[in-house]
Amino acid sequence: MSSNHESDSSVENIKSWEVEFPSSIEEFDDYSKALDLFNIKSDQDEDTILYEVQKSKINGSVIKRIPILNTKQSKKRKEELEKKRLAQNRNVQQQQKQAPTQNKNKPQDIKYRIVILVIIIVAFLILLYVLSQLVTSSDTLNAHYSLDHQLKTSGDFTSIA
Repeated sequence: MSSNHESDSSVENIKSWEVEFPSSIEEFDDYSKALDLFNIKSDQDEDTILYEVQKSKINGSVIKRIPILNTKQSKKRKEELEKKRLAQNRNVQQQQKQAPTQNKNKPQDIKYRIVILVIIIVAFLILLYVLSQLVTSSDTLNAHYSLDHQLKTSGDFTSIA
């Protein structure tokens, strides 16, 4: 039964917002309009308080008047938001500074790697050339040796005969 009573009382309440500043109090049905006026007055360095007001639907009497935001809280929140923005901007700037150096290193790394690859290929080709010269010279030596050997052996026969 208490839950029905609570729901009945909440249905009978009207919610509105009040902005209180030294010269007057203004009431709004729309929270965003009340917040806009609060921001304007707090920027003018006036002590301003934003209230949520619950009124009875039956007779219009105020049931609850809850302070939501005051100038001091607003200034603290703005300072905290400003600090966060500055910190984020610093992080973004650091990342932007690091990004160009990383981008500069990448093309240099690629060029460096290509130069090393060319050097390795040239060294490999030189090694193949040297090895092929050794193989052909050894074949030539073998051919000379075998020809020399044949001449000596055939020369021996001619001198004997």
